[in-house]
Formats: sequence, structure tokens, C-alpha cells
Amino acid sequence: MAGDQIRIKAVGADNRELVLASVRPGSSETQRTGANITDLGNLLLLPSRRVFGHNFGKSESDRATYMHQMGFPATRVPVVDQFAYRLFKVAKNRAAFDEVMKQVMDPVLDWTIDQADSGQYFLKIARGTTTHTSEGLGEGLISLLYIVDALYDSNPGDTIGIDEPELSLHPALQRKLAALFLNYARDRQLIVSTHSPHFVSLHALPNGTAIARVYVKNGGSCIAQISSDSSRDLAALLRNQNNPHILGLLAREVFFLEDQVILVEGQEDVVFFDVVQRTLQPLLGSFFGWGVGGADNMPLVAQILHELGYGKVIGILDANKGGVALALSKRFPEYRFYTLPSDDIRSKRAVPSRPEVQGLLTDANDAVRAEYREDVQGILAQANEYFRA
Repeated sequence: MAGDQIRIKAVGADNRELVLASVRPGSSETQRTGANITDLGNLLLLPSRRVFGHNFGKSESDRATYMHQMGFPATRVPVVDQFAYRLFKVAKNRAAFDEVMKQVMDPVLDWTIDQADSGQYFLKIARGTTTHTSEGLGEGLISLLYIVDALYDSNPGDTIGIDEPELSLHPALQRKLAALFLNYARDRQLIVSTHSPHFVSLHALPNGTAIARVYVKNGGSCIAQISSDSSRDLAALLRNQNNPHILGLLAREVFFLEDQVILVEGQEDVVFFDVVQRTLQPLLGSFFGWGVGGADNMPLVAQILHELGYGKVIGILDANKGGVALALSKRFPEYRFYTLPSDDIRSKRAVPSRPEVQGLLTDANDAVRAEYREDVQGILAQANEYFRA
């Protein structure tokens, strides 16, 4: 985007380009050049503001009519009244609707459409022996009504776009909804824009799911996607039963960081780097999950971050992984990789199955050993200087 002129370029896996650009600055007219857009079948779009008036008139809207009436509303419109008309349609198909809703919320929300003395209609919600109106219905539940309506009413081959499905939704329901999305994605194209790691479905990558990150660079918005090769290589980490947390929820939060990512070998490094930072100085970045699950996994994680457009990444490895650090520095010259002056961060007492380990920290693991302080202080200072640049 330059001033009031917009240019959007999409590059496919086969390097074909599709460009949509303003005809001239200030014009709403655009022209398309390059590859053709693939047929998306029926397109269902859900805005992020999924609300409707708690009092509404009676009308029944099929999906095509609803989409035509809604169009592309402003992002922060206060009310989308047209969805209330969908409720009359849903009311005639409650068994099919509830079967989908049950996969997220069990028991399902017990609602009926009632009419007030004024002639207006409203939702009546039953909970045990008490009832209340839709005026007191939480936005998370209203959002679920929108989303489940779009799913149950779709057909194989349809494309469904959902903006921020996590809004006002409890984390437990987010997990169930993400699983429901994966189920529907078997024969439909789901496009989800999210700020929640619950909807980053890494386990679905080997099955064809694409994960992309939107970030700002040089004054414009960029979209970067994990390559098919990296998606395939991730399958090994997903099957790691000894370290199932490698790509857990905390690791998936990396997709929502602006930059400045810190890679370390394992969970002990993440835990005990708190001691290092308290003893010397804090690092400016954010750790990737609970580590990468071993030094040998760091090249793959660094590659994924590179593909997703991260510009500032550091890796910190044990002294005996100097070869790995050197190879990483050559492969990713824009990133920085350091080795600690010890073969482990934590000191460990000898046990029958393991010799004593003198780590970076003292025997009590409460401070950096005096002989290592200068070297580690230098690593932290270099890393912070790199992050600030």
C-alpha cells in the first residue's frame, strides 16, 4: 500500500503470481493481472462482530439471501440484524443444528423463538426451570450460533471464512471448536483468521492444512506461509512421545509474536534461564515454547520461523553443540546463534545411572557460576544489541 493506492500480490507454490491493484491513486477501481482465481464454490463469510438485536422482526433467510444482505459490513458494526432471520430457518432444522453444536457445547443451548406483546420476536433461553431472554445472552454463545449455523448449513466443496472465532469464547470451547473445524475441513475449505493459539492446528499440517502469518514489513502487510517441506518435516516432532510439549500451546503462541524469538534446546533451559536473567540481565525476546526438544530440532524450528517472516531470532545451545551452532549461523545468516560456556545449564548431582554434571549454574542452581559470568554476560549483551538493531 502506497498512500491511497493499494497493490496486493499473491504468489502460489508454483511461483505463479496474482496481482490486484488500484487503477490509479485514490480510485476504488482495481485491475487483476496474472493467474486466475481458483473456483471457491459457495463462499460463506462470518464477520468478527457476530451480534444481533435481541428484539427482531420475523423473516426467514436462506444462506444465499443472508450472504447477499450482509455483504461485507464494516469491521465494528454494532449489530448485524440479518442473522436473526437465520434463526427462523435454523428453528426448522434444530436436530441437524444441535448435532453440530453438541460437538462444542454439551448439553446444547436450549433456545426457542418467542414473541413479545409488542409483536417483536426474541430468543428465550431455558436453563433448568428458569428462562431469560436473548438480551442477556453472552457474546461467546451468540458467536457460536453464527459459526455452527455456517457449518451445519454448508456443503462439501464450500469455502467458509471465519474472522476471529475465539472472540468471547472460553478456552475449553475454543479447543472443541478447533477440533470441529478440522472435522469439517475434510471436504470443505475453511479459512480462519485468529489471534488464538488454540486454532493453530499444527497436527493437521501433514494432511494439507496451511498456516500463514500476517506481519508488517517496510510499511506494508506481508503474509508468509509454512512450506510443504517444513510441514512434512514437522510430522516427526508431532509424533515425539517423549517431548509432546515441543509444539504445544505455548510454542504455538510464537505465531502471534511480533519478533525477537529465543530458541533453546529444552525445557530445562527455559526454566533455568530465569535464574541466568535474574543473576545477570534480562533478554529482550520471548522463548519459543518449552524449547525445541533438542539441538537437532533447532534447524527445523529456525527454518519455520524464517518461512514465517521472523527477522530477529537467536538460538542458545550448550558448549558441546558448537558444530550445530556453526551450521545454523551459515544457514541463517540473518539470525544469531550462541553457545554457552558449559555443556548444560543445570548442575546435577551424581546418581547411579548418571554422573555428576557441573552446569552453568551453581550446585544449588540459584546463580551463574562466577567463572562463567563474564562469558554469559557477553552473550546476553550481544543478543540484546542484535534485538535492538
